[in-house]
Amino acid sequence: MRMQWSIQYGAISAAVLVTSVTALAQAVLQPKPDPNEKQVVLVRQETSDCAGSDVPHDSALVDGMLWVMQRTDGNTSVKLAITGKPNTTYQVAVKCVRPLGDVTTDDDGVANSTFAFPTNVVGPIYSFELTPKPAGAGDKYQSAQVKFR
Repeated sequence: MRMQWSIQYGAISAAVLVTSVTALAQAVLQPKPDPNEKQVVLVRQETSDCAGSDVPHDSALVDGMLWVMQRTDGNTSVKLAITGKPNTTYQVAVKCVRPLGDVTTDDDGVANSTFAFPTNVVGPIYSFELTPKPAGAGDKYQSAQVKFR
């Protein structure tokens, strides 16, 4: 009986050790996220509030991503990647704040672009909107919230 407990105790100790080493390796190998960088989804959705608080993060309607970075020069840069309607121009805007420019999808509906704006024109929480030209029902995209706090 004592020998069986000893073997089980040894297996438990080995499992705890492996788990601890794995957790330590993950902590060391994965850099801490940069507080000045955020990644948010673009969702096919007609409307949202100015802050994008009603945009789901894990919807089947996700068709793109935004990478937002507050730079040290006082500007915020935005990298956009979307799969939308083929050969369509979308106006990209910081929702309820200002337009940023246009992006046009290729024959496959894919587009990538970058934009920049002064960081001080937005608060700590905001979102983005893509509106096709001409606008049609069911063709708009909303971003999830961007939060810098």
